[in-house]
This record gives sequence, structure tokens and C-alpha cells, in this order.
Amino acid sequence: MVTTALTVAGSDTSGGAGLQADLKTFEEFGVYGVSAITSIVTYAPDRGFIHDLDFIAPDVLIKQLRSAFALHDFGVVKSGMLGTAENVSLLASALRDSDAPFVFDPVLACKGQGEMVDLKQSFVDELVPAAAVITPNLDEAAQLTGMDPLTGIDDMKQAAAALHARGADAVLVKGGARLDGDAAVDILFDGRVYTAFDTPKLGRLMVNGAGCSLASAIAAGIALGNDVPTSVKNAKEYVTHAIAAHTPNASGVDSVWHAASRLAPSTGVEVTAKSL
Repeated sequence: MVTTALTVAGSDTSGGAGLQADLKTFEEFGVYGVSAITSIVTYAPDRGFIHDLDFIAPDVLIKQLRSAFALHDFGVVKSGMLGTAENVSLLASALRDSDAPFVFDPVLACKGQGEMVDLKQSFVDELVPAAAVITPNLDEAAQLTGMDPLTGIDDMKQAAAALHARGADAVLVKGGARLDGDAAVDILFDGRVYTAFDTPKLGRLMVNGAGCSLASAIAAGIALGNDVPTSVKNAKEYVTHAIAAHTPNASGVDSVWHAASRLAPSTGVEVTAKSL
């Protein structure tokens, strides 16, 4: 029987991020993807391709969630861009009625859009305690914990511990290519052990969809029965191939290519996992 996964996220017109990225990633892992749309991200070519963000009416999201959970017995639920406090509460309510593990990508801003959506408290109160895994980047981890900007491994460990203390079963703080050094490093904490996952950096090119795709790949792994560390390692390898084979568009921010690990894998992609 095919395993199913639900993504509750925004639609990204570029095709590189959002629920499009999630559904492509689920498919690459052999998981049947289902979606509930929270918002629509479009690009304004006459204004330098900045993002425009339109939210789906709450009653429409409610109907999507009711339909999805009535139709399928999900192996995992993953969320991305939620956009409003009401959407956060609607998802939290749906999760309380489901026993599917929840992978939480706490999106606070679109790539290239500087203003944070002010959902920090809603996230911490309603969704962090429901998460089997939460996957904040450095900015999101700092925002959700109230810490100063994270600049190194020790900061990432502290943020991971703080989010675990708020109820998440496991926390993956994504350092990516933004930390000093030659490796792109992410830190996983499960309440007992800190594990560093690293790959050689691919440069500092900004790409769209890496965070969405990493979280959905982790979700797919969990849905298939893998433990969290294995799911994280496989997901990081998958996304590293997708970043290396990035595909361009007119916005100036390339998109990850979700089929890269299958159709055009890069040489030298190896994920190292080390307990700290």
C-alpha cells in the first residue's frame, strides 16, 4: 500500500518552493502527496520580481483539511507557509484529531522578502509542541527562541535545546552555507543527543525551495518508517543534489531541481553525521 503525506503550505508560482516543492519531493521518495493550500505566492516582474502574497480564506482551508483527513490516513503531515494566526490555529486543531507525525517547517518569511510574518508566538504556543520534528533556519530559530542571531554551532545547539524544551520531539537547526567554514552544517537534537550533519558547501548562491524540500524529504522518510536521524541524513543528501543542479528563472533566484538525485546526481555529495 502506498504511504500518503499531507502538506499544508503556500503555492509558489515559481514551482521551486512551497507545496509544489513538497509534492515533487514526496513523489521522488515514493510517497503519495496531498495538499491543502494556505496562500498563493506570485512574482511581480514590473517590480523586480518581489513577492506578492495572497492568503486563502479560512473557511476554504477548513474545507481542504476536512477533505484531506476524511479521504486519507496520512503517514505524516508537513507544514510550510501558513501566513496567518488563524491558519496556525486551524492546523493545530486538525493535528489534535490526527495521530500522524507532524514535521513543522516554521516559515516566517519568503525567500528574498525581508519582513517577517509575525507568527512567532502562535508557532511556539500551538505548533512547536505538536512537532515530531521542527526545521528552523538560523533566522527562524533566533526568532522563535528570542535569541540573538545565531553565529555558530554552540548557538545552534542552544536554540535546538530551547525549542525541544517547548515541546518538539526533535529539532533540526539548519546552518546551511551561512556558517563560517567549508561545510554546510545542520544540528539535530532529540532531547538526548546532538548530531551534526554536514556536506561540503556548494557556494553561497541563493536558491529557492531548499528549506521546503528538506522538510518534506524528512517527512517522507518518517512516513516510510525511517527514524528521524536517518530521515534527516537522506533528506540532506537529496537536497544537496537538488541545490547543485539548480535551475534558473527570471527572478534571479534559482530553484532547486527536485529530480536531480535520480536523474543528474552530483559527484562528491556525501553527508557526514557526527554526535557532538
